Amino acid sequence: MKLSNILPLARYTFVGSFRSKIFLVLILFGVLLLLSSFLLSILGQEQEIRVLTDLGLASIEILALFTSIFLMVNLILEQIEQRTLYLVLTRSVSRAEYLLGNYFGTLAAIFACVVLMTLLHAGILLFKGWDIRAEGLVYFASVFTSFEKIVLVSALGLFFSIFSTSAVSALVFTIFLWISGHFAVELKFLAGRLEDGALKTLFKGIYYLVPHFHYLNARDIWISYSSQFGRMIAEGTLYTALYSAAALLLAHLSFRKKEF
Repeated sequence: MKLSNILPLARYTFVGSFRSKIFLVLILFGVLLLLSSFLLSILGQEQEIRVLTDLGLASIEILALFTSIFLMVNLILEQIEQRTLYLVLTRSVSRAEYLLGNYFGTLAAIFACVVLMTLLHAGILLFKGWDIRAEGLVYFASVFTSFEKIVLVSALGLFFSIFSTSAVSALVFTIFLWISGHFAVELKFLAGRLEDGALKTLFKGIYYLVPHFHYLNARDIWISYSSQFGRMIAEGTLYTALYSAAALLLAHLSFRKKEF
């Protein structure tokens, strides 16, 4: 595997993603955020900042999520339809290099999107009187862990797009795991309460398969484990890396079996 093959593919994917879709997401986010800021101006200052912070963080995560899913799920399928994939694979580029180049290029575009949205949101909060010294650590940690979720979900989206070869089914599977990952603790609790052996095994299996996004919720970690905040964020980053690597490995194994 050669980095010299991965980087040009990543650069090409980054530029293509940014030209076509990322700016539309940024414009939409900016308009919604400015409108919400105006509508919330009738509230008291402290309440307005708190609501605007929660609204902005949720908007950044959700918009980045749908952007990543849409880009990643359609990435390989569009290149198959346009037959650009065949041209790349006929050169001295391995399938693993091709997948990694497209994956990291798309993530780079989404990262740039998240950075711009965060700067816009933080600027509005500062304008409203936000105390960045008191709340900045948790705020930027929340943005960081939100992007980690995007890294993980993007790897899953890439795998399902190759495994299913259908954009609709890949979207459904990816969104299902995204939702299930936010209820992993509840799945474990439900499995413990079930008496039927088959159902208990099923729910335990789902619990271990779905991503555990409670490891990537910085605000909850700060509230419950403030003294261990740094260590738990680091553990969440390690979890993201391992889960994403496993999803990319499955994507590679599935892609290797395809005949082009």
